[in-house]
Amino acid sequence: MRRLAVLAVLAALVLPANLAAQTSSFAEYETEHFRVLSEIGDTHAEETAEKLEALLYLFNDYFHFDLDELPVRLRARIFSDKDRYDTYLQRVIDQTRDDFVYLHYTDLAKSELVGFAMDDDTFDISLKHQGFIQFLRAFVPNPPLWMREGFAVFFEEVEFNTELGIAVYRENLAWLETLQAAVDGTSSLRPIPLDDMLEMDVSTARDRIEAFYPQAWGMVSFLLNSDNRDYNRIIWDSISALDPEAGLAENSQAAYDAAFAWQEERLLIEAFASYIADRRSFRTLVQDGIDQYAGGDLGDAEESFVTALKLREDNFIPSYYMGLINYDRKNYSLSDFYYKEALAKGATEALTYYALGVNAYADNRFEDAVSYLEETIRLDPLSYEDKAGQLLERIEG
Repeated sequence: MRRLAVLAVLAALVLPANLAAQTSSFAEYETEHFRVLSEIGDTHAEETAEKLEALLYLFNDYFHFDLDELPVRLRARIFSDKDRYDTYLQRVIDQTRDDFVYLHYTDLAKSELVGFAMDDDTFDISLKHQGFIQFLRAFVPNPPLWMREGFAVFFEEVEFNTELGIAVYRENLAWLETLQAAVDGTSSLRPIPLDDMLEMDVSTARDRIEAFYPQAWGMVSFLLNSDNRDYNRIIWDSISALDPEAGLAENSQAAYDAAFAWQEERLLIEAFASYIADRRSFRTLVQDGIDQYAGGDLGDAEESFVTALKLREDNFIPSYYMGLINYDRKNYSLSDFYYKEALAKGATEALTYYALGVNAYADNRFEDAVSYLEETIRLDPLSYEDKAGQLLERIEG
């Protein structure tokens, strides 16, 4: 079903004469639902196509479109640098973009997601965001803007499992604190009234972009995750109301009529505000955990750090503090595990080796303690020579 297509084919575009010398070859790779052209090379074309394929199935877990209805493979074109990307966009839309863009046409075969080489993390975020827009507009060309952009942000932290060839949802809370400050009035940013959000057009959204993006994400997150099933139904009824033949205004009105019109607006807004206020970002969870640990509340601290770990498994701070918590509880083996996990995630080496040494000493693993403490002194003698040295003297004496 998936196959490597033509390798190193010329780009399917005609460049102006003065750019002829810059024409380069695109590697091409096809999956069941995508055709990717990449100037970066064969491997990149394949990896990008596989990522988009995995994303499509994750997106469709929420939307339940009939994938067999796609008349053509969806196309993506990746340039080797920003200059070539800009040149292409100037030619086809007489504009440039700072990020990826999805170019949508009535003929889906001409539509394409266009991007350029970036560092891996930034590339993937842009691919997920614009990849969702490409997916949704392939089936519904003019969905409500809050749904289109809200879901696009909602999926930005998705992770790729390359071994299984799947995309795994991971929550994106990048806009949470901005939205919280707008909702509780502690920032100059003001929430957009619900009626305005539901009928938002592109130009209005652009004018209010600082409020629109966090609020669109917040609406999607709230409607999907609310404990109230009636509010969950709003998102599914909104999706079901969309018409592939309708324009933006018509689909926005259809979603309102099918889903929002049945709700008491005041109660819905209050529930949304409460949901947003109760959420915790990674940063606030970590700060809560640090404060709780300092106050001796190990149980609440542990809960905060465990929740933080679910949001950012790659960050060392929760793991390090979980090591401290378990040391205080005399769970030395578990403390050792978390300290080593923190070390693997980039924790300060001298500090963490010192913690490992203290933990090993408390657990009567003196040989390990000596090894860790000597490594601590080697890494940072100025900070640790005295206190690590004193502990070594106790062990050796």
